[in-house]
Amino acid sequence: MFDSIRSQHRFFTFALMMMVVVSFVLTGAYGYKQFLEIDTSIAKVGSERISQQDLDVAVRERLEQMSQMLGANFDVRTMDTPQARAAMLDALMSQRALKLETQRTRLLVTDHKLQEVIGSNAAFQQSGRFDYDTYKALLAARGMNEHLFEAEVRDDLARQMLVDAVASSAVLPKSVSDRLWQLQHEKREVRELAFRPDAYLGKTEISDEAIRADYEKNKSRYLTPEAARAEYVVLRASDLAAQVTVSPDEVRAFYDHNPKRWGQAERRRASHILITVGGPDGSAPDKGAARKLAESVLAKLRSNPADFVRLAKEYSKDPGSAQKGGDLGWFGRGMMVKPFEDSTFSMKDGETSGLVESDFGFHIIRVTGIEPARTKSFEDVKAQIEGELRQQAAEKRFSEIAEQFSNFVYEQADGLKPAADKFKLQLREVDGLTRRGAPPADAASVFTAPVIEAVFAPDSVQKRRNTKAIEIGNNTLVSVRVLDYHAAAPIPLEIVKPTIKDALQRAAAAEMARTSGQARLAELQKSSSDDGFDAPRWVGRDDPQQLPPAAVTSIMQLAAGRLPAFVGVQAGDGSYLVVHVLSIKAADAPAAAAAAGASEQWLRTLSSADQVTYVQGLRQRFGAKVVRGAPIAAAKEEQE
Repeated sequence: MFDSIRSQHRFFTFALMMMVVVSFVLTGAYGYKQFLEIDTSIAKVGSERISQQDLDVAVRERLEQMSQMLGANFDVRTMDTPQARAAMLDALMSQRALKLETQRTRLLVTDHKLQEVIGSNAAFQQSGRFDYDTYKALLAARGMNEHLFEAEVRDDLARQMLVDAVASSAVLPKSVSDRLWQLQHEKREVRELAFRPDAYLGKTEISDEAIRADYEKNKSRYLTPEAARAEYVVLRASDLAAQVTVSPDEVRAFYDHNPKRWGQAERRRASHILITVGGPDGSAPDKGAARKLAESVLAKLRSNPADFVRLAKEYSKDPGSAQKGGDLGWFGRGMMVKPFEDSTFSMKDGETSGLVESDFGFHIIRVTGIEPARTKSFEDVKAQIEGELRQQAAEKRFSEIAEQFSNFVYEQADGLKPAADKFKLQLREVDGLTRRGAPPADAASVFTAPVIEAVFAPDSVQKRRNTKAIEIGNNTLVSVRVLDYHAAAPIPLEIVKPTIKDALQRAAAAEMARTSGQARLAELQKSSSDDGFDAPRWVGRDDPQQLPPAAVTSIMQLAAGRLPAFVGVQAGDGSYLVVHVLSIKAADAPAAAAAAGASEQWLRTLSSADQVTYVQGLRQRFGAKVVRGAPIAAAKEEQE
């Protein structure tokens, strides 16, 4: 079909020009301009527009990130859902609001900061240092240039500067922190009287009329799901790598032309003893006292050099290395603070430094290993180069044949075997496919939400034609053809009757338990009694003792002056709980470290809440709104 169009290019060009001329004649230039400017946005934030393509790209990038992080443990279906898409759209709207605010406030990110952030990214480094060739190669693999990537990083940093400024402004007074500690850790003495639905099951009578009425009212619950048997093919760049042949000459040429890639900078291994200043866990209260202590430790070490490990475990305040005798492992230049690095790289193997002062305190350093700078041999990196070249060739091949594959499955839409043969792909089959996905674990990652939607589209189900080639991330395309289809159908009443009866009985029993519990509560509030209650126990917000959250909230919200008192709570399992709250016990005063840790956690929570409030305020200021609510509507529909 596409070849036919290309062969008649001149004719179609002429016809298209005629259509344009007619458009101008019939509607005028203004009307034609409007036609070209049709707004396809799905959301707007001020002058910013978010398109369906923007959302699709963001979702795909997120899926790829998750897949790289979790590998085979990641199920694409858990993230590629209407709810996940709605959440991603919401995140994009927040990002655009922050972007507009950075522009309004003229917030700038310096070149130095940009270089620092990009240079510290491990993906762009070789042997622990930024490598420009690696940087360019990775950007090219993503289809980006330096200017575009650096502009994105600037935007990200500017947005982060805004929210960080809001977070750093959060303040939690000590009086508030102390009160929060008391609320979190105070206890209430309670006794419980439970009215369980199971105790009332034998007292419920469900008529056939009630069962039929429920069946008629909720027919959508009692349907066999629509299901399909389908064949499918998957085109993956990773699979193409196995088909690529890389010659020894190509591998050698790549090694010779990229000498910077194979250089390994000098590395050192060192141990240190860190003496810190101030803070609850500091070595000494002030700098003078810390220096004096460090000099004392150094003197002990010089009198007995073999004691380094013991002294590090006893005196060092570096939590990451103290219990390892101060060992920091291997590191290169640029990985430690400058005073530490300068001292370490100026010493000989086995040498111990004097006092080295940094922002962290005073260090006593011992070099325990030196690995000179060297160039990796061709044999050392041969396999790595071959893998890279194979992957590059596979990605190039994928980009070349992806369009061919897409066109082919569209043009030869009556089956996928021709496509499988042409592109040397395995033709697979899956049975029991529903709108919830594919049962077999090996097919789960293929049948993402867009693929499922395409499978059950009318054109696929009714005409049994191939779906279009659908991108599912990680340079992967899939096309599916329905072989057999079963529409959703009502399950006969006689089959689901026991299920309906059981559900109605349990609902009736839960209602009887609630009614009985509320009646008992009313009696107890008039005249207190101990009958039926279990033994007293202490509960709190930090120790609910298996009580449901609603019960704990009701118990802890009772004013101390009202105790003892009775409260009633509906539990999640249908039970109704009557709780007798007897007394209150204040929280013990916290240890200094515990109080500081709790205060820090609450401050982080407060900072996060401030950030959310700030971003929501920006969204309101810039009039953020969804103009085409497909992701939101789909999410709500699926939840219902």
